[in-house]
Amino acid sequence: MAIVDLIESGLGLLKSEADITPQWVEGVLKGSKSLEDNISVTAVTTERVGEGVGILSILQRVTPSYSGATKAPKSFVVKYPTDDPTQRFTADALVLYIRELVFYKDCAPDAPFKTAKCYAQAIAGDNTDFTIAMEDISHYQQLNQLDGASLDQAKTFLEILADFHAMWWGSPKLANYTEVFQPLDNPTYNAVLPMLWTAGWPAAAEHAGDLISDNVRDIGDMWAGKVPWMLQNLSTPTTMCHGDFRADNLMLDGDRPVAIDFQIVGTGSGMYDVGYFISQSITTAVRRGHDKELVDTYLNRLEFHGVDIDRDEAWRQYLIAITFCVTYGVTSFASYTEQNQRGQDLIREMFLRALSCVEDNNALSVIR
Repeated sequence: MAIVDLIESGLGLLKSEADITPQWVEGVLKGSKSLEDNISVTAVTTERVGEGVGILSILQRVTPSYSGATKAPKSFVVKYPTDDPTQRFTADALVLYIRELVFYKDCAPDAPFKTAKCYAQAIAGDNTDFTIAMEDISHYQQLNQLDGASLDQAKTFLEILADFHAMWWGSPKLANYTEVFQPLDNPTYNAVLPMLWTAGWPAAAEHAGDLISDNVRDIGDMWAGKVPWMLQNLSTPTTMCHGDFRADNLMLDGDRPVAIDFQIVGTGSGMYDVGYFISQSITTAVRRGHDKELVDTYLNRLEFHGVDIDRDEAWRQYLIAITFCVTYGVTSFASYTEQNQRGQDLIREMFLRALSCVEDNNALSVIR
């Protein structure tokens, strides 16, 4: 299946739902060899999906009507930039959109997990406007981040995460992507993340302050100043990191793990992905008391692939990672009032789970 370049083909990038016309859809499907030459698209319907789930992009499910019998997809999904100004600033500042396009084109075919097929994609020269058209995989079993993964599900996904990290562990091929898949300790993160934290923390304190334990409340004042140190300490050993490995981006096709959303792909320590997943994709009640068991599941799988592991250092990095990843809840609070109910619930839950994980493991002792 060919991947259509939306700019070179003249089809163009999507700016809004109104741009998803029958002509545009037909061009995507015929260009990707997904629609027969003698069949046309006569109409399309669209449905916005994923609200309150992914906050850096808009997702629309596109359902075409065809002029005759066809093997073309009954529906597919398009993704284009968010219309939320705060989140758009974040995506632009951290150069997120191009990462997903490159991952789908170059890396997805060899990944150990399934992901959506890509029909078409393109990004503007300034890397701020993009569009991806991809397979609709909504029929797979979707994990729900608010419900949280079970321990068994968590172990399944930590093992497939280790498979992915092992593929890229110290790989010279990473050098081909240094300008796209940015390292965790890059200067942009060091400059932008403290600013986003400072903007988000007052809102976090306003909407969830009464639930913050006194044992971790001082993270609000210390976190921003520790960003360079935390990122430097999560920069090696180097592998490719998914960057947003959380329950809402994970599915199961039967027993086979599926991953989506590669806008934050980068390079650094695999413990970054591990800490993010464990601290925010499992409810506190299910996770509590199992952190080391879950980390060991991941490390055992790495060793199965022949990766040499310093377990003490891996645990230290886990503590740093769970502390660093509190930022995702905090920075999202900046747009809390603009989110729908699920979005607000998700932001609060990710934030409070992350803080509980930090407290349970006395993680602040590592960065104080």
